[in-house]
Amino acid sequence: MLLLEQCGFLLRKVETYDSRYRQSDAYEWAMPTGGHGLRFTNPRLLLTCRPITGGGTVAVTVPARLDRKALLTADGSRPTALMFTPQEIVERAARALAPGLQGRPDSHLAWQLARIGELQKVGGDQVSNWSHVAGEEGYKAYQGRLREVLAMPPRYWLGWSIADELLVWHVFRDLLPAPVQDHMKNYWRAWLQPDLETSAFVHPQSRGHRLLAAQSRLARPRLVLPRRLQLAVSTQNFNHTAAMGALLGGAMIDGAYPMADGRHGLETLPLRFWAFLDGTTQEMLDHYYLSITLSAQKMFADYAPLPIDRLMGRILVDRTMEMLVGVHHPKLRRFVSSSGRARISGVLVEQDGVYGAVHASSAKGVANYLDMPATAKVEGMPVWGYDFPPGRAAIQSLHSSWTPDWVAGLIDDKPVPFEETSAETMRGNFKPPLWRRVWLGAWHGLASTDIRGRTVDVLGQWVREPKVATGLKDLGTLTVRYAANGPDLTTTSDGLANAAGLTLTFQSRNRAIIFAKPYTNRDKFLATLGDQDVTRLATVVGLWNFSQPRSWVLYADGKKIESFPHRLKGGQRILVHDGVSYLAILPLPASDLGRNVEIEIAAGIPGKVEPTGAMVAPALTISMFNLRREQPIAAQSLDLRAITTRTHGGLVLEMGDAQQHGSFEGFVRHIDAAVLKADWNESKRQLDVAYRSGGDLLEAGFTTDFSQSSIDHFPIDAGAQQGAIPYRRLNGAWPYLPAGLERDTSWAQQGTSGRLEKAGAVLVTEPGRKAYLIADPLIGPGRGAVVGYNPLPDLQAFHLTARDGTVLQADGKVGLLRVEYRPWEKACDISHALKPGQESDAARSFTISGLAEPPRVTLNGRPADVRVAGQAYQISLA
Repeated sequence: MLLLEQCGFLLRKVETYDSRYRQSDAYEWAMPTGGHGLRFTNPRLLLTCRPITGGGTVAVTVPARLDRKALLTADGSRPTALMFTPQEIVERAARALAPGLQGRPDSHLAWQLARIGELQKVGGDQVSNWSHVAGEEGYKAYQGRLREVLAMPPRYWLGWSIADELLVWHVFRDLLPAPVQDHMKNYWRAWLQPDLETSAFVHPQSRGHRLLAAQSRLARPRLVLPRRLQLAVSTQNFNHTAAMGALLGGAMIDGAYPMADGRHGLETLPLRFWAFLDGTTQEMLDHYYLSITLSAQKMFADYAPLPIDRLMGRILVDRTMEMLVGVHHPKLRRFVSSSGRARISGVLVEQDGVYGAVHASSAKGVANYLDMPATAKVEGMPVWGYDFPPGRAAIQSLHSSWTPDWVAGLIDDKPVPFEETSAETMRGNFKPPLWRRVWLGAWHGLASTDIRGRTVDVLGQWVREPKVATGLKDLGTLTVRYAANGPDLTTTSDGLANAAGLTLTFQSRNRAIIFAKPYTNRDKFLATLGDQDVTRLATVVGLWNFSQPRSWVLYADGKKIESFPHRLKGGQRILVHDGVSYLAILPLPASDLGRNVEIEIAAGIPGKVEPTGAMVAPALTISMFNLRREQPIAAQSLDLRAITTRTHGGLVLEMGDAQQHGSFEGFVRHIDAAVLKADWNESKRQLDVAYRSGGDLLEAGFTTDFSQSSIDHFPIDAGAQQGAIPYRRLNGAWPYLPAGLERDTSWAQQGTSGRLEKAGAVLVTEPGRKAYLIADPLIGPGRGAVVGYNPLPDLQAFHLTARDGTVLQADGKVGLLRVEYRPWEKACDISHALKPGQESDAARSFTISGLAEPPRVTLNGRPADVRVAGQAYQISLA
C-alpha cells in the first residue's frame, strides 16, 4: 500500500480490434476499436479483504508513513512517469529546435530563420505549437497536448496528418515523458503489427480483405495500409505516406518487418516509380496532394533510419523542389503549371505546403498573406492549405534545408525566359509519352499538358503591374475547358472538374494551339451531363480577375469591346490588354451543331469552390460554340455519333508582355502579322492547323475520332495519342525531346542517353541507366553550382564536369549517388550509398581534377580526407 501511495501506478486500457466494423476501403474513419476512453478526475484506492480459508489471523506490519527506507532499493532506479518542470520544458524545447541550425553559414542563417519564423507564426499544424511552452499558459498548453496524445486510441486513423505525429516524435521527443513515448510506440505497434511478416497481410482495398474479415472474424486486422501498400501502386501520396509509416514508425518500435517493408516501398514506389519513371510525376501539379508527398519525402531525408534511406529521401526532395522551383514565377509568386486533381483555389490563391517549402528556401520570401492566420480566406477561398500547413513546413525546415542555399538566387532572381519540357507516361502506360510544357516570361507564364483531361490542362497567368504580386488582386489567370451548358469553371469534386470533353494542346514557348472536342466515348460524354438537357457545347476560356475596378481592356479585330455580353463571328481575333501583360485569342473553326451565336464573351457563372463551398466565378468567359440553343434538348435526342467523333473547336493562344514587345501596340503589330490557317479534312476527321508567329511556324494535326474508354484513369486509351495528334512540327522539326531525354528545363535534365548537359555542366553515365543533372544557370559570384546524380541504386559509371572545368569522376561504378559542387567555395559534397551485395563491384574512390588547390570535401555529411594524386585530388569512398 505504501508502495502504491509513494510511487503510484500506470493504468492502460486494452483495445480490441474487430475487422467486421472496418469500412471496406483503405481508410479507417470508423474506429474498429470503438474509440471509447477512460478518464479519472479524483481516483481513490479501495482495499478489499477476504477471509482466509479455514479461519485464522494474519498480522500485517505497516511501515511508518515517513519511513522512506522501506522504499529504497539497491538498483538506484528512478521513477519514469514524471512530468518535467516548467523550466526543464523551456530548456528542452530550445534544444529540440537547435540541432539542424548548427553549422549553417551565418550569411544564410538570418534569412532562413526569418522565413521559418514567418511560417511558424501562421501555424495551422499540430507540431509547431510544441515549441510554445514558456510561461504559465505555455506550460498548461503543453500539459494539454500531452493529454491529447494519451487520449488517442491505438490504430486511430490520422490520414495525412500522420506526418505531424512522426515529426513530434523526432523533433520534440525529449519533451515527452516516458509513458507518453510508450503510448506513441503502442500506436505504431497497433498499426504495423511488427511480429507478422508481410505475407500475413492483404491489400486494404482488395476483395481479399473483405473475405478474410467475413470468414475468420479476426481480432487482429490483416489489412494494414502502411505495410501492404509497399507492394502495390496506389496514388503517389498514398504510396509515400505508407512507406513513411512503415519505415519511420517501424524504426520507432524497432520493427524489422515493417522497416523492411518501408525500405522496399521507398525504393520501389516513391523513388523508382513516382520520381524517375519519366520526366515528371503524377502530382505535378496537384497543389495539396504534392504537398502531402513532399512532406513525406522530407521525413525520409531527415529521419529515416539508414543512410541509404535518407539519401533516397534527399534525392526525392531535390527532384520535387527542382520541379517546383522551375515552374515558380518570382513576379507572380505562383506555380505556373497544368494540374490534374486540383481545386481552383489552389490555382488562384491557396498556398499549401509546396509554397511553404519554396518560401523557406527563398532569401526574399515567396508567400503572400503572412499576416493572416491559417484559417484566413480571400474571396471565399482559403489562403493557406491544411494538408501540409505552414507551421509544419517551418518545423521541417529546421533539421535541414529544403534546397541548397544557392537555389535561393534562382527562386528570387530567376532568369527569363525559363522553360520546361517533360515526358509523361502516366504510370508507364503511354509510350511514346505525353508532354508537359511550361514557359515563364518576364510578367507572365503559360503551361499545358498536351493530353490530360483533368482540371487545368492549360494555364496562363500574369501580373498587370510591373511589380511582384502581393495577393490575388494583382493576378490575372486563364483556363480552358470544353464544357456543356453553364459553363461552370469553378466547381470540382475531390479536385476533379466535370468537363464534357478534352483539350489537345501543342505549346511552343508562350504560344499554344489548343484543340477541343467532346469526349469520344459516348458513355463518358453522357455521364458528364447526368440528367441535364443540353443548351450549349463549347470551348470555353475562363478569364479570372479579382481586382477592383478591373482595368483590363478587350478588343475584337482591333475594336474595343465596351460592354458584356458581347457576341462575335467565328474567326474574329480577341486581344486582352491587362497592364504590362497581353493575350491574343484566335478562335479555330468550330463544328456547327446548331447555334444562334458563334462566340460570346460574357460574365462568368459562379460555382462552388472547394473546400469552402464559396461561390466564385471568372470575371469573363469566352465561349466558342459548337451548339447553342435557347430551348434545351435531351441529350439522347442529339446526334451523339457526330458529337463524339466529328465535332471540333478550339483556339490559338499567344501571350506576351511589355518586356517582350515593348508595348501593347507592339504586341498588336506582332499579332496582326501572325498567320493562322486551319483546314478540316472530313475523310480523316482531322483539323490541320498552321500558325506562323514571328519567325516560327507551328503545325499540328488533331483528329476527332480516337479510342477512349469510360475509365477515368486515362484521358484517352493508351496508344491512341499518336492518332489523336498525328503530327506536330516547329519549323518543320519535331518540337519535343529526343529519345533518351525525359526532362529538359532551364536548369535540369534527366534521361537515359548516357550524356546530360545543362548550363555548361556535363554528366556522362551509362546509356540505358537513369541519370539526373541540376545546374545553376545564373552567372556571377556565388553562382555556377552543379549537382549530379545516379538517382537509382543501380551501379553505373559517373563523370561530372562543372561549368568552370572541374571534373569529378569515380574510379568505377557508383551506387545511389548525389554529388554537389560549388565552384566559388571549391567545395564538394558527396553522398553515396550501396545496397547489400554491391560492394565488390563498386567504385573505391572519387577523383577531382582541374583545381589548383585541394577542394573542401564532405562524404556522407562528414569531412573527407583529400589526397593529392598527381595533378588531381582523390577521396576514398570507403
